[in-house]
Amino acid sequence: MNRPMMCSTISHLLTQICKVHRNKGNQMLAAHQLHAGQEHFLAQLLCGGPMTMNELTENLEVTPATVTRTAERLEKNGFLTKEKCNNDQRVVRVSLTDKGKEAATDIIDTTWNKLEQQMVKNMSTEEKVLLRRLLMQVLENIEEEE
Repeated sequence: MNRPMMCSTISHLLTQICKVHRNKGNQMLAAHQLHAGQEHFLAQLLCGGPMTMNELTENLEVTPATVTRTAERLEKNGFLTKEKCNNDQRVVRVSLTDKGKEAATDIIDTTWNKLEQQMVKNMSTEEKVLLRRLLMQVLENIEEEE
């Protein structure tokens, strides 16, 4: 049987793309003193306003421990504030500071837009639409249970 070499598979290519994308994204986020994943946290608060830690856990689809650690780091670096709710001291509400709003806005409007433009440079509109459709199909196929 003639099997393809690992480096010629679509899976290998997707893995390589993900690595390069992650590294490039990390370089861009470093300009804001942020690490991968923290921008999603900030974007969630920018778009949804102040939220409880439980709401962030649900919206970001991560563990409560991840939200707690991320919130602590972002608060320490001045991107957000945490405040206990008056009605229930166990509930913590998280809000962006001005620094957090500025960083989230710049990341959404500039940083990720630059990376997106770099990814699809030299592609026609039709090719971009086709690529998006094909990647959505790949995702659906992978998520599908057998």
